[in-house]
Amino acid sequence: MQTYVTSRQSQECRCNHCAARKSGFCVTLDAHSLREVSSRSTLVTYPRGAEIVMQGEPLEKIGIIAGGVIKIGTVTEGGDDHLLQIRRRGQLIHVPENTGSLFSWETATEARVCWMSRQVWDSFLKEKPSHFQSFMATMHYELEQMQRSVLNMRGRTTLQRLSFWLLEELAHSDAGDAGSLHICLSRRDLASLLDMTVETLCRSLRQLHDKEAIRLLAPDRLEVADLARLRRIARCQEECVGETRAKPPRAPHRKTWTRWSEIPADSRGLGPYLKDARAERDNLGRSEDTQRTPRS
Repeated sequence: MQTYVTSRQSQECRCNHCAARKSGFCVTLDAHSLREVSSRSTLVTYPRGAEIVMQGEPLEKIGIIAGGVIKIGTVTEGGDDHLLQIRRRGQLIHVPENTGSLFSWETATEARVCWMSRQVWDSFLKEKPSHFQSFMATMHYELEQMQRSVLNMRGRTTLQRLSFWLLEELAHSDAGDAGSLHICLSRRDLASLLDMTVETLCRSLRQLHDKEAIRLLAPDRLEVADLARLRRIARCQEECVGETRAKPPRAPHRKTWTRWSEIPADSRGLGPYLKDARAERDNLGRSEDTQRTPRS
């Protein structure tokens, strides 16, 4: 049985210096709510390659990614292994209650996760309407991210898909040098994510190097030599590259209610919160939508 480093530090030691508070679920919470999350959660550090959730395994807790990159994959009945998505800090590890996970969750880098039991998590969401709204806005944002990822890969060649992915990774990069990029995924994982073979991936990287769009510095590190050229190869328009996808969901509009019990009985359904979450989703995607001229 694997064991991992667990921490129960005070909120002052954890949240004040945690990068996740500026993105994803945590950015929608006020200082008091962040203290509540910290006091009720346990921070666990996982090494690279650790399997957090096995495919088919139930998960009786909810995780907030505090750092690192986590990959979501699946193994088909035929034994084929596919990488479907990667998750970053501020995003959630969540499996529907009383069901097994459809996917496996594994760390692509060293990662830190704040865990809450499902019972504690449900209690936290019910305490304030704003907590539930934050959860719904985050889930809608993550769903939209996945949908946009699928859409952005459609109609592009292997070279274009790789170029587009590199541009998005550049937007997520924390490196001091804006043109330097560390690829945290293995060649096999990256090829699976971009729906190509490892050989095609290696050939495409070499083509981008030969076209002087990038410089290959090491197997897992490259430098963008010509951003405009890389963008042209990716068939990427200015408003579509990473800018909105890298932007965390905005804090949802908070109503005057302060506790769950104060909400009128006819307003306790999902309707009001779904409406607010849809408004948040529309606001997030508005910067990417093209303006259509109405017909006369």
